[in-house]
Amino acid sequence: MKRATRTPRTLAVVAAGLLALAGGITPQATAAEASPPGDGWTLAFGDEFNGTAVDTGKWNFRTDVKAYSAQRKENVTESGGSLSINLKKESYAGKGFTGGGVVSKQRLRYGYYETRARINDGSGWHSSFWLMGGDGSTTFPADQRTEVDGFEIDSVNPTKLAHNVHSWKGSGSTGPVHYGSGTYDSGLDLRQWHTYGIDWSESGVKFYLDGTLKYTAAYTPDQWTHDYTAVWLTSIAYGSVPDATRLPSAMQFDYVRYWQRDYYVDNDGPAAYGYSASGTWSASSLSGWTKDSPMTYACDAGATATWRPRLRSAGTYEVFLRKTATPGGDPAARVALDNNGTVTTSTLDERTGGSGWTSLGTRSYAEGTGAAVSLTASGTGCVHADAVKFVRR
Repeated sequence: MKRATRTPRTLAVVAAGLLALAGGITPQATAAEASPPGDGWTLAFGDEFNGTAVDTGKWNFRTDVKAYSAQRKENVTESGGSLSINLKKESYAGKGFTGGGVVSKQRLRYGYYETRARINDGSGWHSSFWLMGGDGSTTFPADQRTEVDGFEIDSVNPTKLAHNVHSWKGSGSTGPVHYGSGTYDSGLDLRQWHTYGIDWSESGVKFYLDGTLKYTAAYTPDQWTHDYTAVWLTSIAYGSVPDATRLPSAMQFDYVRYWQRDYYVDNDGPAAYGYSASGTWSASSLSGWTKDSPMTYACDAGATATWRPRLRSAGTYEVFLRKTATPGGDPAARVALDNNGTVTTSTLDERTGGSGWTSLGTRSYAEGTGAAVSLTASGTGCVHADAVKFVRR
């Protein structure tokens, strides 16, 4: 049972009899849909899986060959309000079993991700809801750096799951940062419908099961890259040879949704959608606010960098500019905060204090692109352009 929109409160569990009429779901399967924690969220991406075929405008298929199975796009179907990953005993690409999955074409970062899912009955399958780069052709893409696992479930233990954050250096080379809940017993039958949430922010990642916080990873941008990632919904034969007597079977997703509340505009990458500059700017050897994120600098008076977010909803936001403190920095850079034509200015001294986010104050902003922050060089020293953020309050 689905809704297109929701309030920021956990929905009550719907009566089992009504759910049975809606889709034959047993009383154990009546997991409540859980909303993002707090207020100010806007639904920015999702799929209700209400069609008759996978929306290939939104999704790539997982097609790698790994462990005990090959993944096939033909195994992913959509009907009856659910996405099914059909699990089969069949010979394909040198494997005796086939699984599959979908990988979003859109890349996302901070926000609240949620899906409602149920795993298959029968051992040998590894099902996951996770965030990482790539297009599904391999789980070791060159842009593999940030991995966030909303859940990993091995069907041999249908009450147990794990939540993780992993760092990578690309193409399967592991990085230095790893957080994990460990595999724990949820006390629930995960073959029934349950809701899984990922709340990813600059300060870390929180993992939810049926609206209850289960694990927090203190994953910050100084530790490793905070990349834009794709959403993966997958199931493969992994860990042990599948129990062929339980096949064919299916792992299912009822929906997937992503909400956004805070808005970052960087000077590079996907978050540079609202960035522009005038005058002469050069690449800096200094690292930006997230590890390995580049920044630029300008030394000529009047050179200006501007960051303009696309706010999805009106509200009260605190605005921050990332300051870079360095001996050769600009001691009198001009900062202008434009709130739909109302401009306030201040001075940024890059030669004193430390590097970090500098608050420009809290105000009400309209939906859209009417807000902007600009940074202008004074000509005394060199000013540095990195990023701004609008944080919902």
